Amino acid sequence: MSTQTLQLPLILPSGPDCERCIARLQAEVTRIKGVTAAAVNNARTTITVTFDPDAVTLSRIESEARRVGADLGARIDHQTIDLADVDCPDCAASIEKDVERMDGVLWAGANFAAGCIHVEYERGRTSLEAICRVIRRHGVRACPLAASATGERQNGPRRESFWSSYRRLFSVLASAGLAVAGWGASLLGHSVASEVLYAGAIVSGGAGMARSALLALRARAVDMNVLMTVAIAGAAGIGEWTEGATVVVLYNIGVLLQAGAVERTRRSIRSLMDLRPRTARVSRPEGECEVLVEAVAPGDIVVVRPGERIPVDGVVASGSSAVNQAPITGESLPARKSPGDHVFAGTLNGAGALTVQVTAVVQDTVLARIIHRVEEAQAQRAPVQQFIDQFARVYTPIVVGLAAAIALLPPLGLMAWHALHGASMVPGMWPFWIERGLALLIVACPCALVISTPVAIVTAIGAASRNGALVKGGVFLEQIGRLRVMLYDKTGTLTEGRFRVEDVVPLGDAGAAEVLALAAAVEARSEHPLASAFVEAASRRGRPLPEARDFQSIPGRGARAVVEGVPCLVGSVALMESQGLDLTDARPHLQRAEALGKTAILVAAGGRVAGMVVAADSPRQGVAAVVADLESLGIACQALLTGDNVHAARSAAEAAGIREFKAGLLPEQKLELVREYRRRFGPVGMVGDGINDAPALAAADVGFVMGAVGSDTALETADVALMADDLTRLPFLIRLSRRTHAVIRQNVAFSLGTKAALLVAAVVVGIPLWLAVAGDVGVSLLVTLNALRLRQTAVPSLPARGRPTLDPAAAASD
Repeated sequence: MSTQTLQLPLILPSGPDCERCIARLQAEVTRIKGVTAAAVNNARTTITVTFDPDAVTLSRIESEARRVGADLGARIDHQTIDLADVDCPDCAASIEKDVERMDGVLWAGANFAAGCIHVEYERGRTSLEAICRVIRRHGVRACPLAASATGERQNGPRRESFWSSYRRLFSVLASAGLAVAGWGASLLGHSVASEVLYAGAIVSGGAGMARSALLALRARAVDMNVLMTVAIAGAAGIGEWTEGATVVVLYNIGVLLQAGAVERTRRSIRSLMDLRPRTARVSRPEGECEVLVEAVAPGDIVVVRPGERIPVDGVVASGSSAVNQAPITGESLPARKSPGDHVFAGTLNGAGALTVQVTAVVQDTVLARIIHRVEEAQAQRAPVQQFIDQFARVYTPIVVGLAAAIALLPPLGLMAWHALHGASMVPGMWPFWIERGLALLIVACPCALVISTPVAIVTAIGAASRNGALVKGGVFLEQIGRLRVMLYDKTGTLTEGRFRVEDVVPLGDAGAAEVLALAAAVEARSEHPLASAFVEAASRRGRPLPEARDFQSIPGRGARAVVEGVPCLVGSVALMESQGLDLTDARPHLQRAEALGKTAILVAAGGRVAGMVVAADSPRQGVAAVVADLESLGIACQALLTGDNVHAARSAAEAAGIREFKAGLLPEQKLELVREYRRRFGPVGMVGDGINDAPALAAADVGFVMGAVGSDTALETADVALMADDLTRLPFLIRLSRRTHAVIRQNVAFSLGTKAALLVAAVVVGIPLWLAVAGDVGVSLLVTLNALRLRQTAVPSLPARGRPTLDPAAAASD
């Protein structure tokens, strides 16, 4: 694991003297997976963070700081740049090294499979344009994808010139044509013409390769382009023009085919960018007008006709329709939308017409944030990928050294022997051994090995995103398949999370309506699902909510606020007892509600319990089938962890088919239980809504957040964001993770086996250069095609109970 330590400027929400703010900031940042340390300096002006850039991005750390109210300043920028012409993993690695060496660049992660590079840099020391200039020196068009300023990145597929689109094809046709002409000339006995034509084939097909080789050497890297260029030049140098031309043609054909296969992988992610229309039909006082989506502002009214894609996030103002949200949530059935419902950019309107009030600018839509998170995930290397890269860095120099030894030592030894014994030299000795060494140089290219892992991971992340699950990187994709424990929060996870108030019990001088109004006033600013139920029930009674100020959430217990000058508490028995309130009159009502499996919330005003609100939630449909499916996949333990009462916990667990549950837990107690389950069983997954269970989600090996499509916090903090309230994504992700690892193992084994066979053959018996090239590019193409099978992985359709029914296409692909 490579770590990086950065000192970032810090602005605290309550000034530098807020010790509680500092402690919370340090705790929340340190809790992020991949962050090993976070410390605020004595002057409270900077925070020093040590983290693994392959596990967490700096933008993720900044987002977490903003979530707790702190600002890390505007010194650091994060950009994803499309590498439009990269067609080999070594080229991407050379670009990454060149960019990382720039003054002001903190970290760069290039992903050949995704065709992009993610860069984090200091604004005052370098710029996006300077970074793009360095990339373009490698003969690659650099296209910034970031939408932070303009939103241009989502305007559709990138536009390429005719030449750039077909450059490689023209090169292959030209070199192949000249090579065939040279072969014909040699058959006719025109040796000089033949050599000239072969030289033309080498130049036309190898010029770009030689240019990339020079750039790689300048970046102090010995990559595939360097090795191929040396091998081709060496073949020409010893008069093997046919071999040199054949190597160029075969290599370019292989790269062309591989580029086509990899482009299918890249397209699975870029297809997300094509979902959002480029224009929106905005309703103005003078009538409807069509404008670019970048010009649409919150509050605008957008008209969406039947069959059109919704251009921006918003709330339905009028009309009703069935909207296909599959690109965002992965849901197979359209969702009915009517006034007051949220709709999202990129989703497809059905047969009805809608008018939508815009709630977010184009770069802040759910779709934009999903794409940004996917791009960040692609830039991060999974542990298996890091191992492969380290192996390749050792493998290549060793084989290059062996190639030099094969080319030089035998002929030098024979020359010495002949000199000592006065014997005559054997003709052709040097070309014979040099050709063997050149074949080894080609075998030294680790392309197939290096590409075997990222292509599989990028394809799998794309498959997950298309099915409504946003995996934040290869690290978590790898860990999902290893999980042995699955822990669940209750509210919003095993239940629908849509509470309804069933009873209000006054326990003092206040009436039922006043008790409910107090509860709603305090909870109006809370994110908890109970809050909306209280506010909705109070509004139905037609009573205006009293004014509340100084709101403070008490995680796992409730909330406090001052309502019309009176201190009020709304929450659990534990909250009331911690304040020393008398619960004698409340206990019989509490016991009665809890015995029915309902949630009872106490309301206190002015130091006395004023009443109790009884609410109920509905079990989520299909949970029992998911639990059974996970058990069949080898999840050794599944348990419910909740802050609710024992009766409500038991009812939810029994409905879900979960045998183990823990009730009455505070967030810190959930965290300790996560650690305990890990000690007992192994890697732990935690599923929740990201509200009261954030510490447990962070402590788990993989944290899954439900319903992330409507939650900015969930999108930022989850390891895996389930875009819809659908637990069937859990077994789907486990299967996808395990299939991905199976594909990676197959690719690595095949790559290493082929390389080993070619290595032995080149050393022991010698192989022609064309066979070494065919072996290298052929294996690269095959491992890419093997990884593409992961695109067919689909979410199984689950019966009410029991095992899943896989989509036939997905089953066949196994």
